[in-house]
Amino acid sequence: MRAYALTHVGNVRSANEDAFYLPLPGEQFAAVADGMGGHLAGEVASGMAIRAFTEFLRNHTVNEETLHSAVTSANAEIHQAARRDPLKHGMGTTLTALYLQEDTAYLTHVGDSRAYLLRKKALMQLSNDHSLVNELVEKGELSPLEAATHPQRNIITRALGTNKKVEPDIIRLDYQAGDVWLLCTDGLSNYLRTPEIAEILLQSGTWNDKLQSMVQLALNRGGSDNITALIALGEGDDHA
Repeated sequence: MRAYALTHVGNVRSANEDAFYLPLPGEQFAAVADGMGGHLAGEVASGMAIRAFTEFLRNHTVNEETLHSAVTSANAEIHQAARRDPLKHGMGTTLTALYLQEDTAYLTHVGDSRAYLLRKKALMQLSNDHSLVNELVEKGELSPLEAATHPQRNIITRALGTNKKVEPDIIRLDYQAGDVWLLCTDGLSNYLRTPEIAEILLQSGTWNDKLQSMVQLALNRGGSDNITALIALGEGDDHA
């Protein structure tokens, strides 16, 4: 796997509570996390999630059961840390991770950080936001347009660390040569529509150029949150 990432504190916040993981040589997984909680607890939670999740994968054969265990293990560690420290009570984090295995891709997801797949010039959102407004959209009580500007759009219904147990979404799908994956926090997806992301990913330039274009667009439109974007490709697909 080849992967590239860019993170920015944004225009409003003083600290960056996002975290990401780029694969070491030979590794086939990457991840992003968006922490929440006062007294820098969000930064602690996202960092713990990335560390615990990736360490688990390094020590186990990866399959759907392993990915589930990696998430629940990270959740338990964050939840216990929050219970031990009153300043970190209630801290939590999203986690969206990709694992590539020969002709198979696995997506692991908790929260509202997103995973997109660009395949044959078409961009698809693969992850399902675990958020209050998305639940209202699914019930038909809000339109997607209303959800995009809803005052409660940042309320998530599932996160690592906030409860003793968590249930991740795990998606298995075929991997095709030429696939391009984008993992991002809501600091990016709240400001860029899917067609705009696709247009940037398809434009000329390096992958780092494309990350910079997306992050800069989010900043230009307000940048009220931390912004993190990660692009991942199969080992032989670095064709930008």
